[in-house]
Amino acid sequence: MFKFPLNPVRLALACTFTFSTHSYAEPVQVQEQDSTLYIGEVIEVVSQHNKTKEAQLVGSVDIITRDQLQNEHVNVTFDLLKKIPGVYFSRFNQGIISTDIAMRGFNAEGSMPHTKLLIDGIPSNLHVGLNEMDALFPMEVEWMEVVKGNHDARYGLHNLAGNINLHSRRDDAKEVELLVGSFNTLEAQGYFGDVQDNFSQHYFVGARKTDGYRDHADLEKHTFAGKWFYQPSDNTDIGLVARYFDYEADAPGYLTEQAAQEDPTQSADYARDDSGDKQTRHISAHIDHDVNNNLYLNLKTYWQQFDRHRYVRYSQQSLQQERLEKDQQIGAIATLGYNISKQWLLTAGLDYQGQDNTNQRFVTEKKQRIKQSRYWDFTYNNYGGFTQLQYKGEQLLISGGLRADGFSGELTNQLNGEKKDINDSGITVQPKLNVLYEVIPNLNLFANYGVSFQAPTGSKAYVSDTNNDYNLSKNYGYEAGIKWQPFDWLDTRVSLWQQDAKDELTQKTDGSGDFENLGETKRDGWDLGFSAYLDDTWSAFGSYTRQEAKLVEPGENQQASQGNWLRGVPEYTATLGVIYQPIEVAKVSLFGHFQGDYYVSNVIQDKRYGQYTIIDLAFDYDLGWGNAGVRMNNVFDTYHEYVYLVGSETIHSPSDGRAINLSLSYRF
Repeated sequence: MFKFPLNPVRLALACTFTFSTHSYAEPVQVQEQDSTLYIGEVIEVVSQHNKTKEAQLVGSVDIITRDQLQNEHVNVTFDLLKKIPGVYFSRFNQGIISTDIAMRGFNAEGSMPHTKLLIDGIPSNLHVGLNEMDALFPMEVEWMEVVKGNHDARYGLHNLAGNINLHSRRDDAKEVELLVGSFNTLEAQGYFGDVQDNFSQHYFVGARKTDGYRDHADLEKHTFAGKWFYQPSDNTDIGLVARYFDYEADAPGYLTEQAAQEDPTQSADYARDDSGDKQTRHISAHIDHDVNNNLYLNLKTYWQQFDRHRYVRYSQQSLQQERLEKDQQIGAIATLGYNISKQWLLTAGLDYQGQDNTNQRFVTEKKQRIKQSRYWDFTYNNYGGFTQLQYKGEQLLISGGLRADGFSGELTNQLNGEKKDINDSGITVQPKLNVLYEVIPNLNLFANYGVSFQAPTGSKAYVSDTNNDYNLSKNYGYEAGIKWQPFDWLDTRVSLWQQDAKDELTQKTDGSGDFENLGETKRDGWDLGFSAYLDDTWSAFGSYTRQEAKLVEPGENQQASQGNWLRGVPEYTATLGVIYQPIEVAKVSLFGHFQGDYYVSNVIQDKRYGQYTIIDLAFDYDLGWGNAGVRMNNVFDTYHEYVYLVGSETIHSPSDGRAINLSLSYRF
């Protein structure tokens, strides 16, 4: 049973509307009576035609808006989410494999895909479950939404612990920005948006180059995006989105604990030939149509390809590997909303996500191939749908739904000709329930329940003589909480949550990518969050999450770990932001993010790593025609690191020290 510490608590709870490509963010003065928590300016997500709203989701949902994003400058786009309650990161800092995100007691090491990523409503996970959002720079992002828990019926694959929706800009604006900073960092961003009566066009271009905090950590990335939308009538919106992105980086390698402490900026000698590159190509079509005042239809179809190529070596004793992965994805998503009456809303959706992928590995020496160790050619297709019925009265909201998913595909081992069919576990049904009750104005009780599933990736997703049939692992989630607005200027939210799983699968730590049974697990915690707008001068936000993730009953090969913490899961995470605006054109922002320590093994639990306190400081001055900004990240040059266990030894990757950036933008 989870023991509640005496420390304060934090959370990230909220309510959201299903995203459609014609949605936009409109500022409002007072938050709706739901469970949403905003980081930054409060917005309402509304339909462009405003005739039909999608089903309301009750639970841990947070929204961070452009006033908190537009002046950020990051090497990896994931860092835009560090102000969100209850999320945490594994910062590998190894070239193109740099950072991944986690929540709800899962780790961010890629051992278990658990977070669904969508960019403008399009799924954007790699096959292995890693999230790929680096193609978007901060200036192009309008707002980001994080849903924690497994009560959201909209998504199936990878939606184990929650999902992230990232929404790019579609406003009428023109601006450019230049930046110089520590570690020889240079960045340029430009956005052009033109909105006419029935046609809009939006373009973004971005480039960033840096030598990196550590030696042999050079990085260079470029992106271009175009969006075109046409409204042939008041009821229809048709759009096309295209994006290209490339990213090249050297990898500084992992250090011993002693070497990392003595000189965190150094690179490992054995990693001097490690580097990589990745590309994203994307095109999607979007159609939104209001059939009548009560019926709404949204259609999306897409093609995208993620390519990753890297050379990696983990230690002096290991051999260098060349790894090539190509994920080619196609898909279609259809969502229907029907207002049965003023109180009743029916929503339903169908989606198909198809993948045609290759995965190759070579043993290399100084980037010269010695032999090929892997060549998989495989298809991996997920099809699913949901239906959800919502009642919303004056005080009570209740929404129940069902999600169903299935899989098809096959894998060919091109090295030996072996063919495997995907594990056919049939249709996986996942019930969902959301309830909110307004006790008095500004005081809401809420609860949710959901079932989600975990599916393995790579060769273990397919059946052979050595891979037996299995049932997909089910995950059962519960949450209950309170959102209270005691004053017009203060929103608070607290919740308790738990997620249980049987026959949980996890990726082995030997680098093979294979999965093994972890057993029965339990994750639980409590969250506290607040956002405060005291007056035109002062505002603040903060959060605290306490969590446990334990092996209740291990699999056959994990008996030594019974009752232990799961690796890579910090004991707590917290955020605190204070914004001071003494005059309308000047703003000072102080932000802290905090993390507890974690174990690096499910079995060996004699030492923890990863605890840190990082403080960032920013100053912005509105020049009228643009913005001048100064940012100092990690003000106190706090040492923090990512730690991984290989065999009986830990390997360490120090994270960035203090950095100062100067930026100047021009609006026209």
